[in-house]
Amino acid sequence: MEETELLCIGNPLIDIFARVDSEFLQSREFDEASRHIPMEKLLEMLHDLPEFSISSGGGAANAAKIASLLGIETCFTGSAGSDKYAEIFEKEMSEAGVVTRLIKKEQATGLCLILESGDNGEVRIAASPSAALELGENDINEELVRGAKVLVLDGYMLGREALVRRILELADKAGTVVALDLSAARLASERAHEIVTFARVYPLILFMNIDEAKAFYRAVKQGRSGDANQDEGGDDLDADQISLFKVFTSNDIFPILAVKLGSRGAVVFAGGNMYREGTIPLKALNSTGAGDAFWGNFLVSLLDDGVSEASRIAETHLLKAMRRGNAAGGLCIMHKGAIPAMPTREQVDIAIKEGESK
Repeated sequence: MEETELLCIGNPLIDIFARVDSEFLQSREFDEASRHIPMEKLLEMLHDLPEFSISSGGGAANAAKIASLLGIETCFTGSAGSDKYAEIFEKEMSEAGVVTRLIKKEQATGLCLILESGDNGEVRIAASPSAALELGENDINEELVRGAKVLVLDGYMLGREALVRRILELADKAGTVVALDLSAARLASERAHEIVTFARVYPLILFMNIDEAKAFYRAVKQGRSGDANQDEGGDDLDADQISLFKVFTSNDIFPILAVKLGSRGAVVFAGGNMYREGTIPLKALNSTGAGDAFWGNFLVSLLDDGVSEASRIAETHLLKAMRRGNAAGGLCIMHKGAIPAMPTREQVDIAIKEGESK
């Protein structure tokens, strides 16, 4: 049996970064912050870019790289094409210390175009997951899941219910905790019923930011998908949201719901209780990657404490994990870039000690 501390399953993508002017965005009708487009159209835009940089990406892949940088034995699996982009993905993941198990498909490797306007700094994202969407139930290696202590599942896989259920069943059979990052407010809203259904059966840790948590709340409250873009204002949870999340997590220790509140820190709901951990306000140079830094370090903290089995997670472990996640997120926003800004284990330890002394 192949053993690893952290197994990440998700959509392997190549992120393509470029700075453009507003005219470039307008001429291609980029009026939405994020959308999926056909691969042919994405490649046309790529051809028109004067210069760009590329990097291995996707939520689960980023989580794998972060964990590996923190000294955790990590494996990533997903489906990609047999092309140069798959080779780039595997090479970068290997350089980050991640064991990669790509399932090769006939379709092209998924691409994600991230365009920043040089005029106003707005970011527009166009993605074509392509081969990443072809991962099937039969592609999941049972031995790989059984050998993992914690399994990370990309929120963008929600919607492929049979596949997700297969992964959750294998993890549950092995006694492995599954962490699910909701990734976007739209997913939290559209897939709320699916999330609630899974959370009633399997041991899940759900990670959301404040916008995703509010979208999830509205959808659960209404009993159907709510409007993910509805603006309720505020950067904290209100009394009604807190009450619903306490009820949602009141069945023993699972599900666990962790909500990142930006500069306010984080809250975790478990066993019908809410735990809050503040953070030190810092000047943010870049928020990209702060959420990944939080939940990556949250999971690493649980692994450090040897609580990979669902039944062993206790309040003290959650508070410690929040503290570590907040410290990492705070350090991350002080530097440019996502992965390059990720703090080391030693830097997080120092930040926690300095915070405790104040």
